[in-house]
Amino acid sequence: MYIVYGLMCLIFGTTFLAIKVGIEAGVSPFLFAGTRFFIAGVIVLVAVKLLHGKISLRVEERRDVLLVGIFMTGIMFGCLYWGEQYISSSIAALLAATTPIMIGIVEWFQGSRESVWIKGCGLFISFIGVGVAVFPALGIDVTKEALLAVAGILAAEVGCVFGTMKSKKILAAGLSPALLNGWQMLAGGSLLIMLSLATERTELIINYNIFLSWAYLVVFGSLVGHGSYYWLVNRAGPLLPSTWTYISPVIAQFVGYYVLSEYLSVYSFIGVSLVLWGIFLVSRAAILEVWLKKRLQSVFAS
Repeated sequence: MYIVYGLMCLIFGTTFLAIKVGIEAGVSPFLFAGTRFFIAGVIVLVAVKLLHGKISLRVEERRDVLLVGIFMTGIMFGCLYWGEQYISSSIAALLAATTPIMIGIVEWFQGSRESVWIKGCGLFISFIGVGVAVFPALGIDVTKEALLAVAGILAAEVGCVFGTMKSKKILAAGLSPALLNGWQMLAGGSLLIMLSLATERTELIINYNIFLSWAYLVVFGSLVGHGSYYWLVNRAGPLLPSTWTYISPVIAQFVGYYVLSEYLSVYSFIGVSLVLWGIFLVSRAAILEVWLKKRLQSVFAS
C-alpha cells in the first residue's frame, strides 16, 4: 500500500514539470490540457465498459458529473496550464496544493465556525508562505501576466473545492469512482478543446518534448496517478491519499530546479514549510471535527 502511495506522490509532484515542458515546447495550453483529459476519459470509460458492461449515468447524476468536470478539470487545469506559460512549475505546484486552504475559506463562508482559531491561524500562515515562496521566484520585474497566473490558479482552486464537494456527494450516492473520473475528465477535456478552438491558434505543433510530456500526463498523471488515488481511498480511506498535497510541492521544487533550472532558494523552503504547516493545521482541525462529531453521536446513541 505504501509503495502505491509513494508512487502517487511522485507522479503528482512531477506532473507540473511535464506541463511546463510541453508548454515551453510550443503547444497551446488549452489544447494540451483538453486532449490529455479527453483521451484519458475515453480510456477509463472503455476500461469500465469492458470490465463492468455499463457506463451510462442516471439522469440525476449527469448534471452533477458535468459540474465536477467543468470545475475540477476544465477551469482548474485550464488556469493551471495557461498560468505555467508565465510562472515556474514549482510555483504552480505550490499554488495548486492550497486546496485545503480554499476548503477552509469556503467552510468559513458557509457558516462553519468549529475550530475557528486553528483554521484561521492555518489559513494566515499558508497565505504568508505562498507570498514568501511566490514573489521572490517571480523576479524583480514582475509581469502582469505572472500576477494574473497566480491569481487565476488560486481562484480556480476555489472552483476545485466546489467540484470536490460535488464529487463527494455523488460518490456517497453510490456512483463508481472510476465512472465519475472517466466522465468528468471527458466533460472537462471537451470544454478545454472547445475553448482552444475558440481562442488559440489552429496549427497543431508536435515534437518530441510535447509528445513525451503529453503521454506522461495521460498515462501516469491521469490514469496511474488518479487510479492509485482511488485505489488508496478504497483500501485506506480518504485521509492517507489526500496527504499528497503535503509532499507534491516539495518534489516539484526539486525536479523543477534540476530539470529546468527553476528558482530555488531559502525563500522557497521557508515558503513551502509555512504553506505545509498551515495546511496541516487546517486539515488537523477538520479531522478533529469529524472525530468529535462521531464521538458525540456514539455517546448520545448509547
